Amino acid sequence: MRLLSKRRLPAIIGLLAGTGLLVLAIPHTMAAMLLALATQQYTYLANPNTTDATIDDLYETTMDAIDWVPTSTAWTRIGYIEMERAKRATTPERATQHYLLADNAFTTALTISPMDTYTWVRLTFTRLRTGGAADGSAVASLRMSLLTGPYERNIAVNQISYAMTLWSQLTPAEQEDIRGKIRWIDTLEHRDLVNLAKRNLETIRITVEAMSTTQEKQFSRFILDINKPD
Repeated sequence: MRLLSKRRLPAIIGLLAGTGLLVLAIPHTMAAMLLALATQQYTYLANPNTTDATIDDLYETTMDAIDWVPTSTAWTRIGYIEMERAKRATTPERATQHYLLADNAFTTALTISPMDTYTWVRLTFTRLRTGGAADGSAVASLRMSLLTGPYERNIAVNQISYAMTLWSQLTPAEQEDIRGKIRWIDTLEHRDLVNLAKRNLETIRITVEAMSTTQEKQFSRFILDINKPD
């Protein structure tokens, strides 16, 4: 009997280990499945034809995924959902409430995935909408976005825009880094940079100052385009 027990022991251990791994995998599988099922709805989140009811369903499905496993992806989705709700809000107070909820969601996502530069940029946006320019939280998240994504083409214009809004809070070295980013992104996203520059006198001043050290041909093109009527 003792010999039989010894032979069975490895099988029993293997069965228990396999069962344990399966139990651990179930929450992750359920969370991933719920997010996958909601992906198509999420793709059309910002579409004007997407109804509020659909957004509510997307929110509930995403929160169900978080109940299984709170991933940074799921919390980021919640942040975007709240941003869309803020855009649709009928009063400034309601919009602010949704931006604060988005802020909380992005902050939670970053506790899980702190190197996600795109989420740092979105957090900067929500903080600019909720008093973060005054309390220093917006410039703090902007710095993290610049640290984690100094050369991310898709968000560079946004980073520059937020930096211009917070210009007086940046150090001289940080301001010079932004000037360098302006010169760099002009070679990649010239039209978007021109549109940003034309926003107001301060954005014109900062961009022209940055571009003045580029080659004459590049600078002349920039000046010509910012002086064109919209």
